[in-house]
Amino acid sequence: MKLQNGDLVKVRAYRNQVQVRRLVEVQGRTAIITTDEECKAAAREKRKPVCIGFPLADVIGVVKKREGSG
Repeated sequence: MKLQNGDLVKVRAYRNQVQVRRLVEVQGRTAIITTDEECKAAAREKRKPVCIGFPLADVIGVVKKREGSG
């Protein structure tokens, strides 16, 4: 699966709960993710979003490609 910074992705969280998060970047085998709301707030406030590292293996799909990507 090809991931790009800014994509909305599905992640497998605690107890196999599926959540939708914004991908900020990939660092090795770690996806750096945040909520869509936090990403928008950070852009509005001209700051970096608060993020967490998540195992790349638990990114299970792309919900929506980032805006502006083909």
